[in-house]
Amino acid sequence: MQTEAEKYLIKILKKLLTLKKGVIKIINLGAAKSVVIEEDLKKSGLKFICDRSDINDCKVDKSYVKRCYTCSLEDMKPIQSNSYTFAFANFVMEHITDIKKMAKETSRIIEKEGNLVISLPNPQAPEFVVAKKTSTKFHQLFRKKGHDEAYPVNYAYKSIENFIAIMEKNNWRLIEKKYFPATYSYLYRFPLIKLLSRVYDRMTDYFQAQRLLGHVVLHFENIKD
Repeated sequence: MQTEAEKYLIKILKKLLTLKKGVIKIINLGAAKSVVIEEDLKKSGLKFICDRSDINDCKVDKSYVKRCYTCSLEDMKPIQSNSYTFAFANFVMEHITDIKKMAKETSRIIEKEGNLVISLPNPQAPEFVVAKKTSTKFHQLFRKKGHDEAYPVNYAYKSIENFIAIMEKNNWRLIEKKYFPATYSYLYRFPLIKLLSRVYDRMTDYFQAQRLLGHVVLHFENIKD
């Protein structure tokens, strides 16, 4: 199921690509084998090259992919500095162990005034407070069959504000922050619970109870010297 946060991340990427001329170089950070976002962009007729990086093999046979890197976001030595105009990471930051190193490395590989768009969990939301205390095997129960396996979560950032503060100390300026409800996207396959989660999501979204909203999209601009 495509989350509202993922949809909004794609919306931002489309806007950024529309504002640029020519074939734009972007990179999917923590890509795994998914090409959902890239295919959505392609259907819109946008011109881009979208390289990929992941700690595991992330090679896919797509015309818009030129390079696939096997590396962590904290150490992207195989990628040259200033290689990309934009980067995006879709629910990857919860797996990172060192947010500061990630911030520095992403700033290095992205051009000055380039953009980074991130979707990530809010670790203060109830569902992710529980997630921090449960095993990776338990998380796998909530993933649709055939999708990538669940990865261990670290939540190295204590809160969304903490994440933003780390980014802003390492060459990034926040452009936009938007919260979304999240429980239904995990529970929609469970008959009774999904109804309760739908009501819960609608209420938290209506009152914009940010501490209870589980997903966040952050849009940053690279302000390095």
